[in-house]
Amino acid sequence: MSPTLHESLLSFFGWVIRGSFMAGILVLLVLALQFLLKNKLEARWKYLIWLPVAIRLLLPWAPESSLSLYNVLSLKAVAPGIHQMTQDPPVWKEAGGAGEAAVHGERYLKPETSGISEIPALSHESGTVQERGLWWNKIKQQGFTNGLMLVWLAGVLFLASKTVYDQLRLKRALRAGRSIETPFLSAVFQETKQLMGINRKVRFVASERIPGPAVVGFREPAVVISPRLLVTLRKEQLQYILAHEFAHIQRRDVAVNWVIHIILILHWFNPLIWLAVYKARQNQEMACDAYVLDRMRPKQNSAYGQTIIHVLEHISSSHHKPGLAGMSATHKEMKRRLMMIKQFNKKSYRLSVLGMGMILALGSVTLVNAKEKSVPQKASVQVEQDSKATEAAQEQQQSDKKKLQIDETVAAKLQKVLKQFAGKEIKLQDVGKITYDYSNNEHASVESVDGKYGISFETKNGKVWSVFERIPLDKISKKDQDKALQELKKLSPNKTFEFEKEVDMFRNYDDEKAKFHDSTLYQFNGKNFSVGLSNSFTENKTDFKAVSANIDVNELEPKVLKTAEEAVKTVLNQDINFKWATLSHAGWSLNNRNVIVEIDVKSNKVINVINMARMKEKVTTDKEITANEAKEVIAPMAKKFFNIDITGYEVKWDNESKNYRFVENLTTEKGAKIELTIVRATLDANKNVVSLTSEDKAATGGWN
Repeated sequence: MSPTLHESLLSFFGWVIRGSFMAGILVLLVLALQFLLKNKLEARWKYLIWLPVAIRLLLPWAPESSLSLYNVLSLKAVAPGIHQMTQDPPVWKEAGGAGEAAVHGERYLKPETSGISEIPALSHESGTVQERGLWWNKIKQQGFTNGLMLVWLAGVLFLASKTVYDQLRLKRALRAGRSIETPFLSAVFQETKQLMGINRKVRFVASERIPGPAVVGFREPAVVISPRLLVTLRKEQLQYILAHEFAHIQRRDVAVNWVIHIILILHWFNPLIWLAVYKARQNQEMACDAYVLDRMRPKQNSAYGQTIIHVLEHISSSHHKPGLAGMSATHKEMKRRLMMIKQFNKKSYRLSVLGMGMILALGSVTLVNAKEKSVPQKASVQVEQDSKATEAAQEQQQSDKKKLQIDETVAAKLQKVLKQFAGKEIKLQDVGKITYDYSNNEHASVESVDGKYGISFETKNGKVWSVFERIPLDKISKKDQDKALQELKKLSPNKTFEFEKEVDMFRNYDDEKAKFHDSTLYQFNGKNFSVGLSNSFTENKTDFKAVSANIDVNELEPKVLKTAEEAVKTVLNQDINFKWATLSHAGWSLNNRNVIVEIDVKSNKVINVINMARMKEKVTTDKEITANEAKEVIAPMAKKFFNIDITGYEVKWDNESKNYRFVENLTTEKGAKIELTIVRATLDANKNVVSLTSEDKAATGGWN
């Protein structure tokens, strides 16, 4: 090995070790943030939050900053021995330098040279021979560092060789596969490809040697699927699978996986990097699911989730190879993916201020190096000062929030937002209407003096949610009015609907960005009905949402009213006189302000029962009521109203939602265990039911 090659390798090894240490800290931060914000971060942002880790590992150089996290957690402070060994090596001078170390960079330790200076310089030896002897002695002095470097290099070469071998096998398997050209399958392939916006050439290949469905290659991608799996699929299932694979192509996941794999080869010795890669690949699959769901109708979500289960039951193993991307998951990952699919919300997918803010915050403190100071203690002093400044800022923030409760302050902000909306000054009334959401957050709605405008905001912090304006009906096209009537007729064909002369126009407000969202909701109102028409400016299309008809309680079918009253009497142990009922595509919803009962239209079966006024009384730990006690209370109710026998189900406490889950444990054909929440109940300290839910609300958290 020549001196130049040795120096270059040692320098590169030092860069890898330092980068691995800094990225390891960042990995722990990302995992902690994902754990703390697991229900607030949308799948795409859970994946993108790994971006700073990849950048940190690839950065050849970074500027110094006093904001850097590594001012506190540095390799020098945590492991000074490793820090010293992985410093960039000195550049040795040519023969005659007597072991002088020229500084390569800014701060490096000179190696001991006493032994070298004592070697006699023979007059007949050339300068090159002296230089080689000097270099060899310096290598011997760095024996331990060189040993570590050689072990690292051996691991890199082994993994690189295995990668080349795997890629050659993958290419051979792809060449051996058969192109799928049957008219039906080709038509489904092209239809889904067009739906997902893929314009490039993509092959459709059947192969048993590649663990598909998967995408192979990124320059000339091919979608590969097993023939044995293919024959088990219906058309819709095949479309969902192809959509998932096209999402991988559209998102360039194969290229990303290559970058991840190269990082893993270089940092094979760091278990935190292996963990990060494992988690990132999980998040990649969920982000891919979200990408597909954003392009599907919400009612297709459940079918898509069932297709995922079907596919994962038929694939033999995971296929985390750099040259491909496809469906893979353990049974635990499968549960998380199914939960995400059930809870998927298109609005949250479009933009996440929280996700973007987290990435920027992480980057600002981890993608910069520690700022060197002459006295090491200054760093800790600076951190302490920064901490005090942060606490002071937080105290000031809390103070500002209290100021928002002052009528004048809140009113000034509301006036400003209304002016931004209407283009003119709008005078508001002094008194607003207080309402509460399901999490018991207090909101207020204030109308203008003339009743033409209104604004809704959160009272505790003044955060504006939406603004509305009452506009003449003739501002809405006759075509859209007719469409709205058609939607209402689908609910109640025999009912006559006549619109009021004014329509409520709603615009949601992004309080953090101080701007309105792109879409507008027009709510048509009439006697005992309402229908929402959503107009997206960016997509230039309209869509009907929140279609519902309010039915007078006296007009209800007796069996519906009887079922609802009986549910309230049995579950909540109270009598009730319902004020109104609402019929929507989701079913019946009967309420009297505090109590809500939801009933399926076709089966007349109760789905959910809740007393909103008593949510504050619910138990907050599982110490007050045991699992068996909870089951004894809920079992007869679940049997009577849901026709579900929960006696054989496992009872689990949900510490986040503060309620009891009644779980059915299933085993797939492959032996994987899946846990499904069938019923969920909230109780007070006296074992009285506060809420009882089934179906989607039970699976996704109930009323919390």
